[in-house]
Amino acid sequence: MSELEHDEEYFELKNRFDAYYNETLLPILARSEGKRRLYLVMFVILLGMGTLFYPAIIVKLWQSDLSNDSGIIGVVLGLSCLVIMLLCGPIYAYKQKVKPQIMPDFANFFGSFYYQYEGKIDDTLLRQSNLFGEYNHSMGDDCFIGTYGGVRVSISEEKLKLIKKDFNNFDIRKNVFEGICILFEMNKNFKGRTVVLKDRKMFNVFNKIKGLQNVKLEDIRFEKYFEVYSDDQIEARYLLTTGLMDRILKLRDLYDGKSIQFSFIHNTLLLAIPTKQNMFEANSFFRSNANKKKVDTVFNQFYTIFSIIKLLKLNQKIGM
Repeated sequence: MSELEHDEEYFELKNRFDAYYNETLLPILARSEGKRRLYLVMFVILLGMGTLFYPAIIVKLWQSDLSNDSGIIGVVLGLSCLVIMLLCGPIYAYKQKVKPQIMPDFANFFGSFYYQYEGKIDDTLLRQSNLFGEYNHSMGDDCFIGTYGGVRVSISEEKLKLIKKDFNNFDIRKNVFEGICILFEMNKNFKGRTVVLKDRKMFNVFNKIKGLQNVKLEDIRFEKYFEVYSDDQIEARYLLTTGLMDRILKLRDLYDGKSIQFSFIHNTLLLAIPTKQNMFEANSFFRSNANKKKVDTVFNQFYTIFSIIKLLKLNQKIGM
């Protein structure tokens, strides 16, 4: 648990959520249990067929004329991919049907939100933020757009990749970013672009962004962990007040010092938090949907994200 989960506000909210779970969420999860079992049966049937026929097909291929042809490797790999895709089919179909039924009500406990399965934050904004390296392929998973505490918020799981061809025309895949992107509407008006990147010490030379200048700030601890770039030095200092820098450092501590980065652009604040964890999984495929442990995990994930608004005071008309 994060330190925010130990305060009175957390426990008060958690008690209200437990009542909301019993009244609203549990009946929805119970209604989807039949679908889960149906897709689970489909998965077991496909797994049984794969276990039975896949080895036999592989043996037959090795005994055929193809055994002298290096192309057999490609056939085996293709067959393996087909088997994996077939097995993943019921899991994907179940998620696609059930998650849109539960997640809007889950998020609406915290505010007013709508949910989009495989939704994404606008790609143009992601590129303009300068928080990510070069990429040409993006995937979204869970996406929530709405209002919390009077602040417009977009939350999206994002996977960004760079896919290129090698000399043999095979794909080379590089993971550029995997994690949560959170877009907040700011209570300050600004025209420029200010980017707060993780301090990479001697490798900061690779952080240089075209059209932006390095901004030196007076907060020694902030300078230790972050490098700031902006197209307007005065506006950057207007945004990054002493109070806001202190709260950003607390946010960094909240996420155990992970490579959290920020971009102030188009009167919004975009926050990128890398994580390998598959977020917002309130229901299960291989276990009963009435799994309170998974539900509590998602509650904690939402609480931590929405605590950012309180921590950064984004809902207050102050000088930050």
